[in-house]
Amino acid sequence: MRKSTLHHLLLDWYGQHRRDLPWRRTRNPYRVLISEVMLQQTQVSRVLVFYKNWLQLFPTFSSLAAAPKRSVLRAWSGLGYNNRALRIQSLAHTVVESHRSKLPDNIERLQQLPGVGRYTAHALACFAFGQTVPVVDVNVKRIFTRLFSKVASADAMIEEKEAWTQAMAILSPQDAYNWNQALMDLGAEVCTAVNPDCTICPFVSCCESAGLTTLRQRSLQTKKREPGFRGVPRRIIRGQILKLLHKKSRTSKNLRALLSVKLSERELYAILDTMKSDGLILLRKSRTSIRISVAE
Repeated sequence: MRKSTLHHLLLDWYGQHRRDLPWRRTRNPYRVLISEVMLQQTQVSRVLVFYKNWLQLFPTFSSLAAAPKRSVLRAWSGLGYNNRALRIQSLAHTVVESHRSKLPDNIERLQQLPGVGRYTAHALACFAFGQTVPVVDVNVKRIFTRLFSKVASADAMIEEKEAWTQAMAILSPQDAYNWNQALMDLGAEVCTAVNPDCTICPFVSCCESAGLTTLRQRSLQTKKREPGFRGVPRRIIRGQILKLLHKKSRTSKNLRALLSVKLSERELYAILDTMKSDGLILLRKSRTSIRISVAE
């Protein structure tokens, strides 16, 4: 099928079904960046809760760079993967100190910033600076995997390099912004990882995998178990620790008593050591105990 036909099918669908998201109402590079970092490994519904409050507290790169770590981590608390908060503050410092508080609009220079990879650099180039470049996330990879070949299972996925090549080849030169946003909406709402609804997909007439029973089947690959203790992921425990420390500093004994999962002292200190290394907390030793607090 011709590329122009695919553009017409998807953009018509997007015009009727697009999600009204606050970061789509702005081209402000800082605001677009915040949304992209928050959306990493986090559902849109959760990001919507945090996005507005974050921008009220830290409306610019300068305000974020100047804020205490404690305030930044508190504002992020509950969103998950708290290291992201420190990475984005580190990026803010770099933008303020090396780029006069303005985000570079060049993809290569964007990728030189702390925590900015290929996806984020392309998303910023397209969604903030209006450049005609592809944007490939896991939703887009999944769509291209199914659109151009018959898949053997629902979790089949083409290689990253191939996905970017296909994205460039099929990119809409007239409306890259809406094309990329439409692909993300289609992957999130219709061509989902589990139980996609091919009957309402705009690509149903030209998709190689449309209606295949294999779209309901998972491969036999064993999913990697997330590291944790007593069945609770380590990232959840880390989040609980930070939430407790936002209220006040605590001793290790106090923390162990308040956590939802019962850890040995050795297990707790293993987690605390990694959090200290990540710059999330401070450990202060006294003669009788160790006091733990959020990084300042």
